[in-house]
Amino acid sequence: MPTRTGAPENGLPYRLFVSGKATPDHPHRLVVWLHPTGTDGLTLVEPLANAFATQGYALLTFPREHAQGWSGADANRVMLGTLPEVARVPGVDAERPVLLGFSAGAQMALELWAARPDAFRALVLIAGAPRLSRGDEYNPPRSAAHARVPLLSFIGERDGSAPLWRTALESWRAAGLRLDSREVPGQGHTWLLVRPHEQTELFQFLAELSRGP
Repeated sequence: MPTRTGAPENGLPYRLFVSGKATPDHPHRLVVWLHPTGTDGLTLVEPLANAFATQGYALLTFPREHAQGWSGADANRVMLGTLPEVARVPGVDAERPVLLGFSAGAQMALELWAARPDAFRALVLIAGAPRLSRGDEYNPPRSAAHARVPLLSFIGERDGSAPLWRTALESWRAAGLRLDSREVPGQGHTWLLVRPHEQTELFQFLAELSRGP
């Protein structure tokens, strides 16, 4: 898988995995990785780069020696510094990327979607919680723009946030949101895209997105 690296002056340093089959006429859509606290998670997500490419997606990751929780400043550097540079790479469609967040990264994905729903195609949330700075499992965002963005959540059965997602599945859908929450048996607060079953569910979700506008 060809890899590009960059360090925009106003953005976060990045690694971009994009297939040689991606061209300006047939670009691959972008998946943006939002890591958990304590690790950049590259060993978790980058092995999936070829599988993303098979579905027509490029993968953007952020190597960070000291990966703390996401801040608003970090998010601005991604949105205003890194993404504009990546958007200029031939064969990459960086308009309305998919956000893939794990733990603290899932929380940042939700905050970005809550603030700018038109900026994203979909969210994939691993071991997050349906809690936002403005809203919770009972009171999600309710605009038409938010309802256009499908959300796929994976949560461990033993994760403390699992009961919150059970509530959210009912209340968020009642609010018109496109939420699909998958509970992984026997698992706690951990990386959940290990077994073939969950990976298959993820890539089926991405395949359905690829058929959309």
